[in-house]
Amino acid sequence: MPLEAPRSALSGLVILCGGDDPRRIMTRQDLGRLSSIERTARLVAALLSGREITRQEATSVLGVQNAAADRQLEAIGRHLPLVRERRTGRLHVRIDRSKIAGGKERVPIATLIAGCVGASLAKLFEGTSYEKGMHDLVHHLSRDALHPERFQDFRRQFVFLVRGGEKALPENEEVLEEVVDALQRRRPLQIRYRNFQGARRSVRIEPLSLAVYDHQLYVIGRPRGADPHPYRFSRIESAEPVGGSFPYPDKDSYDPERVFANSFGIAVEEKYPIEQIEVSLAPTWKPFVASHRWHRSQESFVRAGRVHVRLRVRLCPEVVSWILGFGPDARVVGPPQLKRQIAEMVRAMYRVTAGRS
Repeated sequence: MPLEAPRSALSGLVILCGGDDPRRIMTRQDLGRLSSIERTARLVAALLSGREITRQEATSVLGVQNAAADRQLEAIGRHLPLVRERRTGRLHVRIDRSKIAGGKERVPIATLIAGCVGASLAKLFEGTSYEKGMHDLVHHLSRDALHPERFQDFRRQFVFLVRGGEKALPENEEVLEEVVDALQRRRPLQIRYRNFQGARRSVRIEPLSLAVYDHQLYVIGRPRGADPHPYRFSRIESAEPVGGSFPYPDKDSYDPERVFANSFGIAVEEKYPIEQIEVSLAPTWKPFVASHRWHRSQESFVRAGRVHVRLRVRLCPEVVSWILGFGPDARVVGPPQLKRQIAEMVRAMYRVTAGRS
């Protein structure tokens, strides 16, 4: 009768049989090592396929804790060119394909989405070469994406709803090209401009920014000896480069965010004083106010059932139009001059309407 091996001796053995391999005996410890190698190989394969792996995903694939996953990624990084980026509190790891022979770096998904959102503004430039250029940019970027097929419908997936659009385009595309060229080359422009009242004048400006406000284009330019000022593009009748280049101002001298910090819209003129305004709205506006921000200085609170909104902005025509847009649901709490202005305007509107009827 053959002797039986003690149970404790057999419990640490596993018999494996491959397709054409002879039977072999392997300890569970060796099997565990193979399983670990398989998980590491799976992680390397995912990275080589172009995927971007988070640290949490790495721990899940490897079946280990964070510290062990970090050690494995460190070991992989000694043989493959890894790129580590921390975004929104998470570590993201991918292979730098540009450093692999014959490889090409994949375009990050965030870059592609940003391109799609940016290209949605193409409707503002409808009929111009810029419209086509924005769409071509997304096609160019998506060619190097991990899943280029996901971006074939980007024009309908990422949409900017244009209310009116830039009225001067495409007819004035040549003027826009002069403005953009001068902006990039830092060259002054002599523009023929028609103001809001319709008066024409010629002014020399240093173009500093091309801005989009309320679905319209504006050129932020600095006249000689004056502060930066927004010029409505559709009222620029001509633009000619003049003189040599000018040094673009540093951020302390010119920062668009600071220029318009107290503007409720595009107005920056000193004739519109900066005040703290407070408007009381009917209770029905409470959900809307809770989910909407008109200005960075905005504060809101509820008092006696009504929703109060406070802003620190210039008392410009845009503020008046904003308040009138609420109709009878709005009451101006302050400042007094705004309260009087709104009251006088409402009375004038009533007289005009009553006269017409």
